[in-house]
Amino acid sequence: MVCIDPAFPPTSGADLRNFGNALAAAELGPVCLVSVRPPAGPPQPPPANIRVAALTAEGEPRARALGLWRARTEARIPRPALARLEALVREFRPDTILVEGIPLFRLLRPLRPLAGQLILDMHNVESDLAGQLRSAQGSGAADARRLERKAAAIVDRIWVCSRLDREKFKALVSSTVPVDIVANGIPRAEDIPEALRAAPSGGFPSILLVGHLGYEPNIDAAQRLARDILPRIRRALPTARLTLAGRSPAPTVQDLAGLEGVTLVENPDDVGPLLSAAHLSIIPLSMGGGTRIKILEAMAWGVPVIATPLAAEGLDLVENEEVLLAASDEELAAMAIALCADPARMARQRARAHQAVWSRFGPQAIRDAVHSGLGLADEDA
Repeated sequence: MVCIDPAFPPTSGADLRNFGNALAAAELGPVCLVSVRPPAGPPQPPPANIRVAALTAEGEPRARALGLWRARTEARIPRPALARLEALVREFRPDTILVEGIPLFRLLRPLRPLAGQLILDMHNVESDLAGQLRSAQGSGAADARRLERKAAAIVDRIWVCSRLDREKFKALVSSTVPVDIVANGIPRAEDIPEALRAAPSGGFPSILLVGHLGYEPNIDAAQRLARDILPRIRRALPTARLTLAGRSPAPTVQDLAGLEGVTLVENPDDVGPLLSAAHLSIIPLSMGGGTRIKILEAMAWGVPVIATPLAAEGLDLVENEEVLLAASDEELAAMAIALCADPARMARQRARAHQAVWSRFGPQAIRDAVHSGLGLADEDA
């Protein structure tokens, strides 16, 4: 499995997906989890049957990158990294090579002759995501679409996160390559009590948003939540508090910690205590792609979720039972106030959401999806 950033130990959405898929694959055979970029901290021993390697080292001289031109969605890959990857593949002799998304497109052709099976894992339909981000220029989506079409002609299989992403991708690319749904699983499921815990007491309501706070869609969500939604809630519920937690917060997110009722937790080592103390998670995403790991994690802890339709896109959750959805800040705030005023309804939503996420996105569901996505179900048939 070739990733941009180290997937172990996992810290954010992409890492959590990559590592969860590696764990599932490791039940079938040895896995080599490779990153283009070096690890940030001291090495840690990986789980059984997983080997971890990096293609670059901290502090080594900057080398020429693959290709003279890169699309906006592509990651920079130093030429020595490709040479190291090719040597590693020849030594490890994998049955399957899985590459993380269009950002690593430049690796597909060199890996093609070395792979018995080559899979592209698309965390997002990048051309769709590029069209959503406000900072993207008009050519960004077109460049991503061109790479997606070229990639489909190179690989043997493609993984996507949801049924909706599969529909989007097939509408863009005329290809017979199999497109498998390997959903994002509950992150760090082994550290979460599977039984529904009691609702937290005190400090009601404690609202939580967890995510990579340097990522543009999450920056926008944090600002909406702290500057508009929370003040509306506090007018009805003066003790309402908001915690923003995540890695690498942008300066505009750091500024939010000065607002009344807002706390920022930068680079938390463990979000478990934050989730166990939260009464509610509000996720006002207005742009982004893939399925939302932060929703799965909150629901697995028994935290009710109120979100925009885009935030829950692709999860196929039952509206008004497993998740509450609204588009505007005013509606999101009103839903939060109404839910907090109805303890019986909050308890029902907690229970239904918890059951749904463990059954559909729990470890067994992801193991089955990875098994199928590797083509093993085809071999069995």
